[in-house]
Amino acid sequence: MQLVVRSLKTKEDEKNVYVEGYASATVEDLHDEIITEEALQEAARDIVNPPYNKVFIGHAPLIKRDFDIEDEIPIGKVVDAAVKEDRGILKLWIKVMLNKAHPYFELIYESLKNGFLDAFSIGFKVLERKGNKIKKLQILEVSLVGIPSNPEAVVEDVYEKNLVIKGISPRHTFKYGKDEESPWRKPNLSDFTDEPWESLSEDEQQFIAAHFAWAPKNPPDRYTDLKFPHHNPTKHPKPHAVNLRGVIAGFVRLSVAKLPEEDKRKIYAHLSAHYKNDFGREPPEYRSLLDVGVVLKTLQIDEEVLLKALKLEEEATDHSALKSLNSRQENMEEVEKRVKELEATISELSEKVKELETKNSELTAENAKLKEENEKLANEVKQYIEREKAELIEKIKALTDEINEEELKSKDVTDLKEFYLTILETKVLKAKSAPPKVKVGGNSDEVSFEGVF
Repeated sequence: MQLVVRSLKTKEDEKNVYVEGYASATVEDLHDEIITEEALQEAARDIVNPPYNKVFIGHAPLIKRDFDIEDEIPIGKVVDAAVKEDRGILKLWIKVMLNKAHPYFELIYESLKNGFLDAFSIGFKVLERKGNKIKKLQILEVSLVGIPSNPEAVVEDVYEKNLVIKGISPRHTFKYGKDEESPWRKPNLSDFTDEPWESLSEDEQQFIAAHFAWAPKNPPDRYTDLKFPHHNPTKHPKPHAVNLRGVIAGFVRLSVAKLPEEDKRKIYAHLSAHYKNDFGREPPEYRSLLDVGVVLKTLQIDEEVLLKALKLEEEATDHSALKSLNSRQENMEEVEKRVKELEATISELSEKVKELETKNSELTAENAKLKEENEKLANEVKQYIEREKAELIEKIKALTDEINEEELKSKDVTDLKEFYLTILETKVLKAKSAPPKVKVGGNSDEVSFEGVF
């Protein structure tokens, strides 16, 4: 698999440098060990969480040796991970953001680009194993290496990307109750105050920000910078209460949000805490947030009812996926047309499947018939061989009594023919060497041997 290096310009401070590839896989490694799918899935969840998301060179912190301070500085950190199937093998895919402040950054980059550091390796502690299969483990770190322990743990992509501003999840600055009954809509600034955002004090801005789960900073420069509202606004009949439908709306928005991985996890943790602690419900798994449909199914929410109730509008973090959800009813005709086309295609494929099934039945029947005929011919050949062997054995017995019949039966037809010809040839030679006539007793009559042999 060829390494991809995409226009890396390390001197631009506004760029981050990323490395993607596979850190492990469910195949036997150089230590004859195999990490199971279950352990790999758990590793994918843990490997992005501090402090064990750090990336080093050659497992420097885990190896007992004399080292410089540079060995203790991570060369990067894992910002995303997932278990993916590649060529029929389940692998632990990771995305690493390199540390541009590392004193050896340029050296590491050149080594990556030129294929000297072209593999990953994970440092871990085995928690449960069965034979050579590791069923549970604890991730300690990830390293870039030249020779991987796992043959599938390779670097695949090196690239740069614009630096994304990381936000925060504002802390609550007020006591709040819970609201399971009220409908939900995204609050405007006028739902909190009649004053413009710029006229508010910093404390007032932070108070409003605490009703949201994400802000680029606290307080933000603009009210519209606040995302993922889930508390009722000040002018609501139940002010400041965490709104159940607002939390659900947050999960839906998070599934399509274009934010850094760390920020998405902060938002997820904030919303999940409300959903579980305040409403006693089990939140969806973080990985399921990649699919809006899975989220709605997990939360047992009807999609169309949710959209009508929430009146979701496109936000800067939501982009096309959420916009597509909001405009679904407007596109129903197009959807219905597409459904009909798919139904027609399915019908056509069903007919082809039936034809193939009929052909398969015919071939199966023909194959069974050929098999029966083949067995019949094989039986006839066997009977013919047995008859020929019996005839040859009888001919041999007629020529000599010095034979073992059981031994003859164990021979095949070719051996029996050769044996028969050998005996026959011996008889012929004896007949040629015998005198044609001899005298018997004292008589003068002579006895002829012609025809005896």
